[in-house]
Amino acid sequence: AVPSNGLIVRDGGRVLLVDTAWTDDQTAQILNWIKQEINLPVALAVVTHAHQDKMGGMDALHAAGIATYANALSNQLAPQEGLVAAQHSLTFAANGWVEPATAPNFGPLKVFYPGPGHTSDNITVGIDGTDIAFGGCLIKDSKAKSLGNLGDADNEKL
Repeated sequence: AVPSNGLIVRDGGRVLLVDTAWTDDQTAQILNWIKQEINLPVALAVVTHAHQDKMGGMDALHAAGIATYANALSNQLAPQEGLVAAQHSLTFAANGWVEPATAPNFGPLKVFYPGPGHTSDNITVGIDGTDIAFGGCLIKDSKAKSLGNLGDADNEKL
């Protein structure tokens, strides 16, 4: 088992991944599980923000030839956090939705930038045609007793 909060989406004959695990080794374990259990190629990965638990396995994705995407701000912040940036930067319209030209072949993934929350760069990912909304560390369980790590949060806008 890998202690990671991510999302694996089967989209026809391919897999889409949202977030890495904490490390390259853990992310490689996830990729191995996908190969053994789903046996479809991982076409792309999108990460929800520039923290270790979401971008810590970028080198494993790149070594596997998987195209990686992140908010342009996440890619700017990644080196400051000791993380590897994604290969591609997502940009967002004034209404928060990803600019389609920066998110090619995302299939059912609907990417949204709600503004600062857990971090200044956090994004959410929904799956079109479902009730699934994945927010990485931005969305908390209603039973959570705390807001979690707010070290990079914009507390004035929360």
